[in-house]
Amino acid sequence: MATLQNIRNRAGLLVAIVIGLALFAFILGDMLGSGTSAFSKRTVAEINGKAIGVAEYMDREKALREFYELNAGGQSLDAEMERQIQQETWRRMVRQTIMDRSYRDLGIHVSADELKTMVTGDQAMRLTGNPSLGEPHPIVRQMFSNPETGMLNREIMTNYFNALDNPQFAQEKKRWLFIEQEIINEKMSQKYFNLVRQGFQPSSLDLKDHVRETGKSADFVYISKPYSAVTDDEISFTESDLKKYYRDHRDLYLQEASRTFQYVVFEVEPSEKDIESARFWTAQTKAEFGRTPEKEVPRYVNGVSDEPFDRQYYSYEEVPAMIRDSVFNASTGEVFGPYREEDSFKLARLHDVQMRPDSVRARHILLNPQEYRGSREVVKNLADSLRGVIERGGNFNQLALEYSADESNRAIGGDLGWFREGAMVPEFSNPCFENSTGDVVVAESGFGMHVIRIEAQSRPVRKIQLAVIVRNIYASDETNQDYYNRAVKFRGKATNLEKFTEQAREFGLDPRFAPNITKDQQSIPGITDPISIIKWAFSAEENSVSNIFSQSDEKYIIAVLTEAREDGYAKLDDVRAEIVQEVKKQKKADLLARQLNEALTGVSDLAQYGSEHQEDVGEATQVRFSNTFVSGIGLEPKIVGAAMHLPVDEISEPLAGESGVFVISVTNRTEPEMPETIDPALVSRLTYALESRSNFEAYNALLKAADVEDNRLEIFYN
Repeated sequence: MATLQNIRNRAGLLVAIVIGLALFAFILGDMLGSGTSAFSKRTVAEINGKAIGVAEYMDREKALREFYELNAGGQSLDAEMERQIQQETWRRMVRQTIMDRSYRDLGIHVSADELKTMVTGDQAMRLTGNPSLGEPHPIVRQMFSNPETGMLNREIMTNYFNALDNPQFAQEKKRWLFIEQEIINEKMSQKYFNLVRQGFQPSSLDLKDHVRETGKSADFVYISKPYSAVTDDEISFTESDLKKYYRDHRDLYLQEASRTFQYVVFEVEPSEKDIESARFWTAQTKAEFGRTPEKEVPRYVNGVSDEPFDRQYYSYEEVPAMIRDSVFNASTGEVFGPYREEDSFKLARLHDVQMRPDSVRARHILLNPQEYRGSREVVKNLADSLRGVIERGGNFNQLALEYSADESNRAIGGDLGWFREGAMVPEFSNPCFENSTGDVVVAESGFGMHVIRIEAQSRPVRKIQLAVIVRNIYASDETNQDYYNRAVKFRGKATNLEKFTEQAREFGLDPRFAPNITKDQQSIPGITDPISIIKWAFSAEENSVSNIFSQSDEKYIIAVLTEAREDGYAKLDDVRAEIVQEVKKQKKADLLARQLNEALTGVSDLAQYGSEHQEDVGEATQVRFSNTFVSGIGLEPKIVGAAMHLPVDEISEPLAGESGVFVISVTNRTEPEMPETIDPALVSRLTYALESRSNFEAYNALLKAADVEDNRLEIFYN
């Protein structure tokens, strides 16, 4: 029983490890169950022809949320974390569905014997000269290792698995099955991508081409005419030219469904009446605050203030200038204010005066509970043990290197240097400033357990502790209603884009622009809660105006849909401006090419051209195929490519480059000698370069072929 409880305490760590299997971790529907609800027959997604019901999707999301909550120590999750869970649930579900089909088609699976070996290790391998080869999967090792020695404790592992057969521990068994399935999925992914990598080995032809192309270099001279030398008035084009360019380059204009809209924001600001209300409350509180007994002050502040009691002590320079002189010359218990600081009114009471260091130098060892199975008790005991070792003369540098989870300073003995009071979180800072040089203390913060040694302290200075009551200035319900009424008035007259623009001008509002918003987009600059607005945009018609959207940060938003683009090829009109620029570039290139051809008639080399036309002839040296940037020219892949193959001393045809039209003449080209055998280091380097792309490119190809249909917006965000 005790063993199982200890394992339970590691839940936070297990969640962190499982979630950390970025490419391989999936949540299986069989493990999560398949509840039924009113959503059961609705489809949230279709992937590779497989329909995913809403109930299944919600079960997956619920399971992932539970594990995140375990990782957060049971704390509730904020809105941002909820959004991350929704996105992570979707990503995992899509990947799992796609990969499961590939596993099935290729016959990839994990046998019971393989799973047993991954969980318990390979006994035969452990008996060899390298026993680490027979160790269990890293997750299992992390779960059942001794935190002080790092050695696997097989007794604890055996007791844990035996306890799982007890019906009383059904939840624990479910947790283990989740971990087990993650291990299986990771193994299947490894098998699949190992097969993929075998197809990414460079052939002998690949290797020879690489040697040839990277070793080849060229020197050339050139003349160039920039596109900017031709004005738009010197060229002309027709609608047929635009259509032809669009047809020839249609694949460049594949697009994802998106919406573009303008919106105005009514930002609710507190009225003068709201400001006076906050000031009056603060003034009314002053007398009672002054009468509060000293011992009750922290509790009183925490009970009435919008900010909690601050334990920190401040030097003269750190106190706000408006009350600095008053509080430093006051008697303990005196109250000052109300005074306004940004968006709040405050009362400050001198609570305590001490002589304290202005700054401290300390070093620490950070013990992260997640690295010790999530157990605070284990970490606290280890911290106390380390403190004892240090107090008896133990080597702090060595202990920090061995135990500290703070990668930023563990290599230098946990040395944090000098810092002022308040620079660190209070749980860490207070022990450093309240104890003496040489003291070793244990402190707990949100980062974990700290073993701190105070190395040095500056000369003590007079510092004060202030008890501050803060009353934030909020917009009242009445003020909120006034702003909402303004938004209603705006919406009543803004019936289309033209009217929307007129109303924005009358109300003194600057419309904001939200371009190319996709269905799965989770954020829009300036909009706190964008999902409902995105759903509206994908259900509305162009030129229509939305209803009023209330935001959690006291804003009202009204939008007008200006453009709707669907999946597939963009319409010519949607990309007309871009195509016009490209066609202009083509026409200018044609004109410059004709001019150069005429000027080059009868010219034997570019030096002659330069002399006759009094133009500079540029020179480029040691230009390589592997680098398309040319000094003096810029990024010009087409010019570099021509230089690699143009016969020496021959004048090229005019070449339309990125910045203008070029004519080049190669003066020298160096061809590499082909070695009899390819350098093994080169083989390894090319193999690694190919393999490093294999997982990403293989999965992206599967994803593209899966034809994923995403219905989340329509189902969940009404």
